[in-house]
Order: sequence, then C-alpha cells, then structure tokens
Amino acid sequence: MKRSTKILLILYGFIIACYLLFMWVRPLADVYVKFVFRPLSQLWMRFSDLIPFSLGEWYVVIGLGAIVVGLLVSLVLIVFKKIRLRGLKFFGKCLAWFVLITLWLLNFHWFALYRATPVLKNYLTVSDRSDELLVGILEEISREVEELEPQIQRDENGYFRFSTDFEKDIPAAMEALSSEFSEFSGYYPDVKKIYFSFYMSQTGTLGIYLPMFEEANINDHLVDAHRPYSYCHELTHTRGIIQEDEANFFGLMAAINSDNPDIRYSGYLGIMEYLHGLMYDVDESYWGRVDEAEYVFWYTINNDIYRYHEDNYWEEHEDEVIVPTEIVNEVQNTVYDATLVMQGVEDGRKSYDRVVEALLDYFAEHGTLKIKKE
Repeated sequence: MKRSTKILLILYGFIIACYLLFMWVRPLADVYVKFVFRPLSQLWMRFSDLIPFSLGEWYVVIGLGAIVVGLLVSLVLIVFKKIRLRGLKFFGKCLAWFVLITLWLLNFHWFALYRATPVLKNYLTVSDRSDELLVGILEEISREVEELEPQIQRDENGYFRFSTDFEKDIPAAMEALSSEFSEFSGYYPDVKKIYFSFYMSQTGTLGIYLPMFEEANINDHLVDAHRPYSYCHELTHTRGIIQEDEANFFGLMAAINSDNPDIRYSGYLGIMEYLHGLMYDVDESYWGRVDEAEYVFWYTINNDIYRYHEDNYWEEHEDEVIVPTEIVNEVQNTVYDATLVMQGVEDGRKSYDRVVEALLDYFAEHGTLKIKKE
C-alpha cells in the first residue's frame, strides 16, 4: 500500500473516530466547541472575510462540477486501454481527497456543534409558558412597534423599505448580546449574498450557514423587511451555536435590541411570524387583550408578514426554473429534515418553532425581551 493511501485512510479513520466520540461523549464536544472551535473560528472567519463572495457556495458548485466532469472523462478513458487505468486511478484519488476535505470541514465546523450542550441551558430556566406570558410578549411587541413606526420608511404600497445602512450596524447588534451571553463577544464577518439566490427562493430559504468556511450567507432576493433578522440568525451560527431554535432566539434578540430602527422592526416582524398563529389558541379570557395588541399590526407588520419577495417575483424569474419549485422545495425540505435528525435533532425542521419556548422562558425571568446593555 502506498504511503499516500495510508495517510488517506488514517485521516478518514480520524474523522470517523472524532464524529463518534463527539456523538457519544457530550463533554468532549463541549470542550471542543469552547476551546477549539470558537478561538480558531475567529481566525478562520477573518480569512474567509477577505473574499467578497461566498467561498462555500462556489466550493459546492465547483466541487460538484468537477465530479461530473471527472465521471464523464472516466467513461471516455475506459475506451482507451493504455491510459484508462492510470486515468481512473488519478480521478479516484482526487475524488477521495475532495471527499476527505469536505468531511473534515463538515465534521469540525458543523456536525460537532450539534453534539455540544445547547447554549440556552446555561442561561434560561423553563417557565410555565402560560398564555399570560404569551400575551405579555405580544403586548410588549405591540407597544414597541407602535413607537417604532414613525421611524420606518414605507413605499407607496405600504411595504417596509430601508431608511438606514443597516448592514454596518449588524455587528454591533450581535456584539451587544455579549452583555448577557458571553458567546457573542468577538469578531463578526460580513454576511455574504448568495449568487444562486433563486434556488434558495425555490427552497424557501432566507439564509444559510455554510460551514466549510464558516460563512453567514443571505438570499439576495429577499425583500428588505426580512433581511436584518436573517443576517443576525446566520451570524449566530458562526459563534458555534448551531441548533436552529437557539439561532432563532439569539438572532431575534439581537435584532430587537439593536439601536437601528430598521433592524429592530425586522426583529419584531420575525417574532410575530412565530406568535401570530398561536394567538388563536389562547384562552378566551385573553381575546380582548390580544385584539387590542394586534390592532397595531394591521397598519404596520401585517403589510410585511409572510411576504418574502417582491410582487411578481415568480413571474419575473420563471425563465430560471429548471426543476419545478414544488419539487425543489419538497426535496430540499426532506433532505434537510433528515440531516437534522441524523445530527440528533429529533423534531427536524420543526425545531425552528421552539424559539417561542425560549422567548417565553426569557420573558418569564426578566419581564421583558429587552436585554441589559453594558
């Protein structure tokens, strides 16, 4: 066996061993995330931040393209007896190293994070999560949005539009969380816009964390209202916080506690997307308070809720459709759900909704969703 082959097998074995150890020994995963991942990620993100486009996106695109081309070339080489063995060996070795590098990056930048103790367990105590708390959050958001509305810019159709350069204030919004949650101090990279954003729209994806280069990425086809809190959500993942309910919680908390009105509005909109449907299930004794609080939203957040793209977006992009959107969305949801389950998230994509539980627990303890800033 050649030396290069031995090295390859040893590295594959190391990755598998680490994956299993992280899965079976949670304290080991905790130590790795705290003392290895987070310090090194600060350096890794500074490197990837030097490149203005998403390295992770093009890593995937070029990698898949190279595999397809390699397979086609290999088929051609089969015809030529003299060079086919050498050519096939070369392609096989290249593929083996590409898969190794990909698994290494995924294991130590993504899979391991799922095995660590959820961060919120260190900060929140489970409350009774009562209707009183739920309506209390609704009323606070109603008051905040009513005060915020005069600072919000809208177009002729009543849709939210940016009145500030919100991107420059995103790092400060994230850093402000460190006054209560120590994981959020440090460097924040730029959020990168995905080139193939139409595909993200087909899958219903607002943003994505690409672990290969620890990049926070955004669907560049989103309307203004949903961008800021999506930025905050994806940047949360760069802190080693990979559970989606936790990323939702911290991302929304960063947004609503920002000094920038555009970011705050987007954060409240994000919370209302989760709360809105729950109000139908509260006890009837709360209906009067709910109606009074939600009256504010008829002229504010209701213009933007569940509206992720500009009007006529799908008609304007119909020429880009290769596979029907319904099929793309179903396949992506199935694959992503299965991936989450494999990483120990038993309820898969439904885990996003658990952000409400975290908001209720925080509100129960503090009486507000406002964080104390240093």
